[in-house]
Amino acid sequence: MWERVDLRATLAAECAAIGSDASGLDEARLDLPTRLPRWSVRELLGHIWRDMDRLRWSIARPAPERADADAISYWRSYDPVEGPKATADRAIEAAKGFVDGAELLASFDANWREGIEAASAVPDDRLVETWGPAMRLDDFLATRVLELAVHRLDLADALGRPGELDHDAAIVTGRILVGLLGAAPHGVEWTPVAFAEKATGRHPLTLDEIETLGLLADRFPLIR
Repeated sequence: MWERVDLRATLAAECAAIGSDASGLDEARLDLPTRLPRWSVRELLGHIWRDMDRLRWSIARPAPERADADAISYWRSYDPVEGPKATADRAIEAAKGFVDGAELLASFDANWREGIEAASAVPDDRLVETWGPAMRLDDFLATRVLELAVHRLDLADALGRPGELDHDAAIVTGRILVGLLGAAPHGVEWTPVAFAEKATGRHPLTLDEIETLGLLADRFPLIR
């Protein structure tokens, strides 16, 4: 599924871009609200820190005996009601663990680099246990790409900047979203950014899009 995409390089590029985007933000700007309920920019960055900490943590643990999820079914493992609340709580706690934004960003920089280094030392088919689902490393890396790509859009929105998806990050994100949808969203004029934001509930479907998508529209948002 991930042929011709270097998942480690793609993930590293997203991490570096987020670090660059957040670099130099003062404490007041770190406390700006985001479009995600309950999260400031600081807490969004706390969540992103956890996203990469989980990669490092998962590789360090013993490999499970078998996989029970892939990069698509992984997103169906969450409780749609309790999951978002618990995720928000953990991000808030993570952000509180740092003295200030500079310490958080420095830790994130070290964290993601260690995670990529650890991922580079093991093969794609190495199994890893995440918070619950067990999966191939390449599938887990793909979920990290989607996470960081979408949250990079959230960060840009909070800072009043245009959002963008790098080419390979858009490929990975699009493949997962189409897999969750069950079909390509033909007939709608979406850029990769628009598809990601519609699919994750950042922007609602318009009436025209609902009509064009037909029964597929009922599946949105694909990830909550």
